[in-house]
Amino acid sequence: MNKYAIKINEFQEYVLSFYNNVDGIYPIATKEFIIQHINFYLESLPLSQICFDSLDRERIRFQMEEEMNAYKAQFKY
Repeated sequence: MNKYAIKINEFQEYVLSFYNNVDGIYPIATKEFIIQHINFYLESLPLSQICFDSLDRERIRFQMEEEMNAYKAQFKY
């Protein structure tokens, strides 16, 4: 495996450990939803600009919350 493949796998596990709705520290989303947003984030920047750290994790959380809030807003009267 190349350097980025290992970092991406470790980062995915790191983000899931925080936000998955089964046993995450802050259970806010399903594993599938989190992985979808990790992929969106990784595709949005050159890998050389991603540090795979808490700042990147929080950016993914922000992305997820934006989508969840937009979804909730559709159903407000």
